[in-house]
Amino acid sequence: MQAGLFVIIGLIFSWGLGPPPVVAADMSLMGKLTISVTGREQALFEKASVKFEKLHPRVRVRFAATDGGDPLADLAGGSADIAVLGRTLKPEEKEWTGTTVGWEGIAIMVNASNRVQEITLKQATDLFSGAAKTWDELGGLEARITVVNREEGKGVRPYLEQLLNLGGKFVNGKGVVEPDKEAIRFVSGNLNAVSYINLNLGVGNVSVGVPIRLLAINKVDPEPANVSSGAYPLRRPIVVVTKTPPSPVVKAFVDFMLDKEGQKTVQEEDFVPLVVTK
Repeated sequence: MQAGLFVIIGLIFSWGLGPPPVVAADMSLMGKLTISVTGREQALFEKASVKFEKLHPRVRVRFAATDGGDPLADLAGGSADIAVLGRTLKPEEKEWTGTTVGWEGIAIMVNASNRVQEITLKQATDLFSGAAKTWDELGGLEARITVVNREEGKGVRPYLEQLLNLGGKFVNGKGVVEPDKEAIRFVSGNLNAVSYINLNLGVGNVSVGVPIRLLAINKVDPEPANVSSGAYPLRRPIVVVTKTPPSPVVKAFVDFMLDKEGQKTVQEEDFVPLVVTK
């Protein structure tokens, strides 16, 4: 009986049903790595750095004290080995190498009882510039639109301003609501309210029954797969910027972010991986 038990256990492991294999730490790579990152991405790269150090125990990752500064300036000045941007590099920044490691989708959120299901990109601009004043202009009820703004320069707001060309034209709306959970709470309790949030966070709240709706844009549903494919227009990249050529430690970290565990970390922090299947 005991011998038979050992045979069964042996078969389980041979079939690959046992514990997952432990990835051996790479002791050959050593050195220091300094990352300059601001905003929402910081939590992503802090978690990724912990995982990276476990794979490479002789590498130490630290973060530059940016105080809301410019990560690319830190890279240029030598105080950082990697700069993280929420945009692609400009043509005049060709001395650097930019690698997109993920995306952030931006969702336009309304109350679940709002009749509006979808809008165009132009209508999104009208919503947040104040050009559209009542919901019937967008196919809804004849009621005044209540725009719930987010704090200027923080979260997804600056990226939405860029995508909709709303620099300096954002409607004042109904005050400022922070953080995301408060914006969700406000919109879920107000029939005529509209705001904007991280898409993954919004999808998660819809899936557990929070009474909000994320509007389709240009007939494209606000789903992670549509963000990664580029079909959904309200998205911005997470770009890792390095010197050319990168050092071995820097290259290893970029490769990690593109690999399975790095992409898993992107998803864990409510960003969208490079490839998402429905």
